[in-house]
Amino acid sequence: MADTDAQLQLEILQAFSRAVNRSEPVALVTVVRSTAEDGPPPAAKLLLRADGAVMGELPGPHAEALLADARAALKAGQSGAFVYPKPSARTRASEEAAVLEAYVEVVRPPTLLIVGGGHVGGCVARIGKYVGFQVAVLDDRPDFANREKFPDADQIICEDFTPALERFPIDGTTYIVVVTRGHKHDEAAVRSVLQSDAAYVGMIGSRRRAGAVMKLIRDSGVPDEALAKVRTPIGLDIGAETPEEIAVSIVGELLTVRLGGTGRPLSQVRSVMFTD
Repeated sequence: MADTDAQLQLEILQAFSRAVNRSEPVALVTVVRSTAEDGPPPAAKLLLRADGAVMGELPGPHAEALLADARAALKAGQSGAFVYPKPSARTRASEEAAVLEAYVEVVRPPTLLIVGGGHVGGCVARIGKYVGFQVAVLDDRPDFANREKFPDADQIICEDFTPALERFPIDGTTYIVVVTRGHKHDEAAVRSVLQSDAAYVGMIGSRRRAGAVMKLIRDSGVPDEALAKVRTPIGLDIGAETPEEIAVSIVGELLTVRLGGTGRPLSQVRSVMFTD
């Protein structure tokens, strides 16, 4: 039985490694301490996938609570330590003595949702994938939302913007880049995601075009606090003109938000000391 358990633990670690290499959202649960007689041994592991699939089993009185917390951690994209029983929980005397500590390691690549499959969208998709985003592309035109145009995208959606965005699973690990072909579609896309928990919402366009779109949304009754979430014009000021240069500018801003950078030249942030 011990050999069987050891083999399962190895298979769980291998599955976790494969998921990470494929940029698949996954959570690895590892038991740190367990005092329940029927609980899991220290170092026991369980793998949880985004679709709800579970690999492994952690028995004991707190297993159900741990699994629920692991699911929540995966959904939020945040790793963390968990102790049971929880201080605020009312438990039976037998459960009070059964302490379980576990660590949930979440690996969830951020999602880059590109709304608009034109030239800039194509360049943003390629660079975004290269720097570690899961890339989803949305366009309502079959000639622009297809595998030939976006060979490396993880998801391609060919549908009207509003219903597709209303169904898309947007959370705190989602970065949204709106690069559609016109005011009407820009407005529909931005309006659909304003109340979401997205980490980033940016819209392409000149100051005039962006201002016109934002005014339309504001005049419809959307408060300024919500509009302040939208970064427009999108990207960092690097003097970009071509689609490729604009994409570098956009992804640069995405990484600034994701990694907590300043967007300033490193020569101004980290001065070099000259010595003899």
